[in-house]
Amino acid sequence: MLRLRLHQLLDARGVSPYGLAKFTGLSLNTIYRLTRPNGRFRLIRADTIERLCGALRVTPGELFEYEKPS
Repeated sequence: MLRLRLHQLLDARGVSPYGLAKFTGLSLNTIYRLTRPNGRFRLIRADTIERLCGALRVTPGELFEYEKPS
C-alpha cells in the first residue's frame, strides 16, 4: 500500500496545513485531505505531487512510503 507522508513532513518542518496551502496554491480542503495521519489517500494528481515536493523540497520518494500488504 502506498502512503503519503505529508503529515509527518509538515510536523518535522513546523509547517501548518494553512501555510502549505497558501504557499502551494492548493486548497486548504485538499491539504487537509492529504494530511490524514494514516497517510491514506484515494487520488492525487501529478501536478499536486510536484507542488508539494517543490514546497517541501523533497523528492516524490520522500513524500511517499510503500508498505507491503500483509
